[in-house]
Amino acid sequence: MASEMSFNWAEVGRYVTFFLSGVAAMSVVSARLIPILRRQRARNRSRTRLEDLQAAEPVHPPGKSLSKVKPRLPEERSPAPFLYLTDLHISNMRCFPEVSLSLRFPGEGRNVRMQNVNLLLGDNGSGKSTVLRAAAMVALGPVLASSGLVPYRMVREGQKAAVATGALAFGGPRRPEVLLSEVAVQRRGDLEELHSETDGPYWQDLFDESSTSFFVVGYGVNRRVADESRSDPSMERGRRRRRYQRVSSLFDESISLVPFGGWLPASGSIRQREVRELLDRLLPRNAKFLGSYAGDEPVFAHRGVEIPFRALSDGFRSYLGWLGDLMFHLSAVTPEPLSLRETGGIVLVDEIDLLLHPAWQRVVVPTISRMFPKVQFIFTSHSPLVAGTLEAANICVAKVADASSASTLERIPAEVHGLNAEQVLLSSYFELTTTRSPDVARSLEDLARRAVKGGPEDRNRYLRALAESLPLEDSGR
Repeated sequence: MASEMSFNWAEVGRYVTFFLSGVAAMSVVSARLIPILRRQRARNRSRTRLEDLQAAEPVHPPGKSLSKVKPRLPEERSPAPFLYLTDLHISNMRCFPEVSLSLRFPGEGRNVRMQNVNLLLGDNGSGKSTVLRAAAMVALGPVLASSGLVPYRMVREGQKAAVATGALAFGGPRRPEVLLSEVAVQRRGDLEELHSETDGPYWQDLFDESSTSFFVVGYGVNRRVADESRSDPSMERGRRRRRYQRVSSLFDESISLVPFGGWLPASGSIRQREVRELLDRLLPRNAKFLGSYAGDEPVFAHRGVEIPFRALSDGFRSYLGWLGDLMFHLSAVTPEPLSLRETGGIVLVDEIDLLLHPAWQRVVVPTISRMFPKVQFIFTSHSPLVAGTLEAANICVAKVADASSASTLERIPAEVHGLNAEQVLLSSYFELTTTRSPDVARSLEDLARRAVKGGPEDRNRYLRALAESLPLEDSGR
């Protein structure tokens, strides 16, 4: 009996061993087979998604919006080449459902003191920077897709495509021409793609980087100047196509501007003298470019003290930084016998008043406009001092609707030219009800209510507070 039981246990052991070996074999097969099946399923899903994308019709058919802009040309003829954006239409781009903007440009013939200046005002998040980006995209559309621009959340939430359409005035070799451009940003899954459609002659000049045509430069709010000792403009040209490089700081916060020391010392004597003369007029009276260098850095005189560029204040470096980069690009497309002031193009600057003292804000736009009369400028700003130097025809306001996240662009028929800063802030351009601090404003409101309900003493206290700006001391609290 014992031997029979032993025999049975041996049989059971063999069956168990056989079963476990089978399980182990299956585990090995599964470990090898499952990853293969997973990779195959992933390839099938990717192939299906790619086929769907390739088969999909464009969300926005090419050229659909070209009729939404009305072309205009300068009334004055210019012997030098130029490019101006005369009209811009934006739909479903970030905060804009659909807006149109008619722009000022040199030679348009309107009775405006500064025909080459456009200023965008508006609260933070109202879309001012989006307008600058749309303008750059319209002017350079055909080359952007292959130049390094990667759209990031340009399409308005809930939409499938954003579109910017523009009419441009082009200074051709014989006569001014009208050019039309449309750039569509189409959302595809997690990505956005650029598509461009154009109408008119000379667009092929965009693909010739040595051409003086299609001169467009843009400066984002985070503009910074590259280190003089490590700056080499030719290196940036290798990383990005030159035309996109000129506007890339509008789209990429990491972009560095070309410093004076990276290009000016290698320029001819005529160009160096011209740049020095321009800077003498562009800088405040107590500042001057000496034309000398400390190593690679240009040296400036400020209140009689010689200071290398890197040692200047943040305001000086911010202002001189983008001006130096602008003159570098102007010099690159302007043959030396011609002046930099003769080249026409589009220059986009976000927050022109960035880090500038109020005294400088009062003169910066008129000075730049006068020094580069053939350039069309599109600025943004929050400064009432900047706004007060311009006429209503130069100013557009980006406004956010109270009940939604949508923004509009409006021309306001109210003149602010020559008004003081407080008057501008209380105008319909900024819509402030008071320029006083909130606690003082509340105190004045309390005094006003007491004056209405009280006697002569309360009314005198309110009038004295208005005249002497002493509401807290005399509020009776």
